Amino acid sequence: MHEATISRVLSRQDALEELAQKYGTPLLVIDHETIRDNFRAFRRLLPRVKPYFAIKANPEEAIARTLLYEGAGFDIASLEEFNILRRVIPGTDQEQRAFIDANVVFANTIKSFKALDAMQAYNVPMTFDNAAELDKIAARCRHVPLILRLEVPNDAAIVELSSKFGARYDDCPALLEHADMLGLKVVGVSFHVGSQCEKPGAFKTAFQRARKLFDDAIATGHGFSVLDIGGGYPAPYDESVAPMEAFSKRINDLIDEYFPSNDVQIIAEPGRFLVATAATAVATVIGKSVRHGRPYYYIDDGVYHTFSGFIYDHIQYHFKAFKDGKTTPSTVAGPTCDALDTIVKDDPLPDLEVGDLVYSENTGAYTNASASFFNGFPPAKIVHINQ
Repeated sequence: MHEATISRVLSRQDALEELAQKYGTPLLVIDHETIRDNFRAFRRLLPRVKPYFAIKANPEEAIARTLLYEGAGFDIASLEEFNILRRVIPGTDQEQRAFIDANVVFANTIKSFKALDAMQAYNVPMTFDNAAELDKIAARCRHVPLILRLEVPNDAAIVELSSKFGARYDDCPALLEHADMLGLKVVGVSFHVGSQCEKPGAFKTAFQRARKLFDDAIATGHGFSVLDIGGGYPAPYDESVAPMEAFSKRINDLIDEYFPSNDVQIIAEPGRFLVATAATAVATVIGKSVRHGRPYYYIDDGVYHTFSGFIYDHIQYHFKAFKDGKTTPSTVAGPTCDALDTIVKDDPLPDLEVGDLVYSENTGAYTNASASFFNGFPPAKIVHINQ
């Protein structure tokens, strides 16, 4: 669902209440003005890095369309994410193909046969980290440029990825030799420090290893031209999160130190940073109780729905009320028949009644993307504003 520009005369709370009254709850309101602001901030803070939006963070086609017109590239991990792009990129088949080849990276090191078959008509770079994947690519998409994903420490991230993805540095020479034997062209290196990285310094080891791999390739007659520095750029879920300015300063310094030449194209895969702050979830209190001496509110959204990031993504969300009053540490739980469906246990909230509305900010990343119909409760309606 799409709304026209929200008037600045309305307060944020008034606008959310009006939308909740119009569409009902649970409701997820996605503000495209914030998405544009975040994208432009990323470009400003990291001027040598081209951002490729990680569609997995929020696969809404309207978001992809907004970022397309902002000049973003796109990181896809599946055939369906690729199809999202095909639905939003305008132009003829030839124009679409030209855009996709120049602005998309298939950044899943494990790809299905069906996805590889669909990519045969394109020249989209693909990541890999194992010999079996090289064999698959050689059999179906041997013409595409390849990017070797390097394993790097993920100790500073809320969501670690290195236990599943990335080749050990010591294994890289054999992988490059195998690619050579198959007649495949490896054009660069990628890494990922883990999602919602908490320390800017985490990028240092990754840059060092990538530089060493570039140098190794030069020494063996291979030339790399692409460095993909992945994602990990954090969303400000609370005051403890380091600002993006701290990350960008560190990354810019590392680029200057290890990759000063403009001959290397540097790309990144921001997802959470671009969309997390762009959405606000609105829910209705559908039940209340006192449990263990604490107010306990049941709402019509939960961890199997918009707040799935609490389970899958280890993110602690917070709630605010639309009414004033003395606050008490309170528990907020979802509607399902599962005690796991408890979102927060000590948010300060005023005394709420059944039928009151609450809202939670910073719910644009890895929320609706992993929502389900568990227990018969449907995911939140999604409304896009300021497109």
